[in-house]
Amino acid sequence: MEAYEMKEVSARDLDKGYASQWELMDDLFTWLDMCLYMFYRRHQWLGPKSDMRNMLGLVVSREEFEHNLLKAAQLGLNAQLDEDEKAQLDGAMGVIRMRLSRTNDRFPLEALAVRCGLDEFQQRCLVLAYASALDRKYEKLLAYLQDDITQKTPTVALATQLFLPAEENMEGCLARFSRRDAFTALFDKDRFAAGALVLRPLVLEFLGTGTLSKGPGLRLFDGVKDRPASPLVTGRDIARRLDTLTAESGKRVVCVAGGPGSGKHIQLEHLCSRRGSGCVFVELDGDDQLARAADGVLAARMTGADIAFGHMEKRDQDGTLLPPEPQLIRDILDMDVSAENIFFLSENPVRARIDRLVVELEIPDTDEGDRIRLFRAYLGKMPLEQGVTVEELAAKFRFSPRQVEAACREAIGLARLDGLTEVSAEEIHRACVRQAVHKLGDLAHRIRPTFRWEDVVMPEEQKKLLMRAVGHIKYRYKVYTQWGFEKKIAYGRGLSILFAGAPGTGKTMCAQVIAAELNMEMYKINISQIVSKYIGETEKNLQAVFTEARKSNCVLFFDECDAIFGKRSEVKDAHDRNANVEVAYLLQQIEEYDGVCIMATNLLGNIDEAFMRRITYVVRFPFPDAKAREEIYRRTVPASAPRDDDIDWRFLAEKFELSGGHIKNIVLAAAFMAAGAGEPIGMGHLLKAAVGEMKKNEIVVVREELREYADLLD
Repeated sequence: MEAYEMKEVSARDLDKGYASQWELMDDLFTWLDMCLYMFYRRHQWLGPKSDMRNMLGLVVSREEFEHNLLKAAQLGLNAQLDEDEKAQLDGAMGVIRMRLSRTNDRFPLEALAVRCGLDEFQQRCLVLAYASALDRKYEKLLAYLQDDITQKTPTVALATQLFLPAEENMEGCLARFSRRDAFTALFDKDRFAAGALVLRPLVLEFLGTGTLSKGPGLRLFDGVKDRPASPLVTGRDIARRLDTLTAESGKRVVCVAGGPGSGKHIQLEHLCSRRGSGCVFVELDGDDQLARAADGVLAARMTGADIAFGHMEKRDQDGTLLPPEPQLIRDILDMDVSAENIFFLSENPVRARIDRLVVELEIPDTDEGDRIRLFRAYLGKMPLEQGVTVEELAAKFRFSPRQVEAACREAIGLARLDGLTEVSAEEIHRACVRQAVHKLGDLAHRIRPTFRWEDVVMPEEQKKLLMRAVGHIKYRYKVYTQWGFEKKIAYGRGLSILFAGAPGTGKTMCAQVIAAELNMEMYKINISQIVSKYIGETEKNLQAVFTEARKSNCVLFFDECDAIFGKRSEVKDAHDRNANVEVAYLLQQIEEYDGVCIMATNLLGNIDEAFMRRITYVVRFPFPDAKAREEIYRRTVPASAPRDDDIDWRFLAEKFELSGGHIKNIVLAAAFMAAGAGEPIGMGHLLKAAVGEMKKNEIVVVREELREYADLLD
């Protein structure tokens, strides 16, 4: 058999460091090949004759059986080598170490070994596993040496035989692989349980690139190379406290609580940028939380970064968000997290008793000043059109920083798409509405505002009162913040308006006008879904309405509110007591609600006096007189609708004493009659519709009272 000449590690560049990790790996693989060849020379798989009659191990020959039976117990390769072979291997490794000492950069392989605390034996196992993943030539070699053509990856047994330290025995060395430590965490869990040394994908990626790309539930932020996703506009106090905490040496656990989009991740990204450090963000919103946490712990250990765990909460059957489970926190900390700073990010405060130092920080909800700064920062140089201000937006939309950023980006993008140099009021409001996440649709009915001030026919005094109510939102920041009224008014800063008047006098219409003027969504509360005969259910439903209303930033509209805002009575039985509790609870919610709430009633005398005190504006809707009714008739007919010149608007207004709601029905019925006849809207259509509306309300119209228009009924 022809002698095989082994390649050796060259000492030619002994005075130079390695230019790249691949150059280092070339020498390491050469050293590994020498180990494998020396092990091969002492390995007799086919028996003494080394022939092929036993079909590559599929059939065991008699000679092979007897040889293996008489063969001595397995020893490590080091114990079987002669002095020359040991010198050859030690010389090759000496060259590698010498060149590494002259290398300025720390390659990923070396960094991983240091951060995971690997000893010489473990480092050699790592090189063996990495070599088998990079070069397919090792598949056949390993299968041959392991007496199994299906085993193409290195096993625990082979690694132990190859690299067994001289001072250890086989049994003790094999016990290393039964531990749960930083070394065993490098290998695929399932394959490792079967005895195979297969590096995990995270490890292979880090060894190849020196970093980690974003994956499912895992992201590495490098404070030197990466830029924070958003500027730090708010939360300066939290940033200062984080700087103070991390300036001290030692390990710590920091729990940061804050609502969704409050800036928890942004705070840590800016912290890393200021410190020039890294942080691994792990999202535990999947099913196997501990497995994902283990990936994050490994990633943090390899990269030397801090670690932050988020989305640890789960929801109960009612959809309520629960605090993170204390056992999950303890299980994560039991993973021997090497990071100096461990962050737990949650919406609810973490209430877990653990042995390590814990610091709790809570990011408060944004106030109007915060939201003004956020809108200004994210709008940047793109101005808003005249008529809308960031102060108004901040007062109406109680958004988190993430919601403000998303709304501004969307509005700016659409404006640029249309070739505009400013953001319109309609576009910024539409973008803000799309950011509101709520479930108010389950408790109320959304009404799309279609009316404007020009559609309103009512006395000038009431109309000015409505306009002042709108200004309560538009100038809220100036009054409460700039003028300092927030120091005097601790609660009750919302806008509550009570509309009182007969049916059809325009209460719902004016509610739509206010919503349209403020560019806000409007939700009409379904009283039937709120009031319940079961004790406590009404209060629960009301709480849900106001909770979701705070998220939606909308106008709440209670029609026929006297059904739930009625006067409290003397307690004579449990029913009276429960009714009074409902009214008292509703009064409390109205006072604490800082949004826009409009209530309408036909019976003002039924409203509780304490409730009236909490109302910002009370607008009384009078029954329209003849002049107002004529104006309503004219404004209800669209300019694009065809109509005859024979319409006597004054006669209709004077003859039929009806509210605006009835007039709307008359005009609409006349329009359908005219359309069916293929004619423009005329006096005859309106007269027939008016008589029909009167009959619907059980009012008889005498033919003679219609004077010259009586014949139009035929």
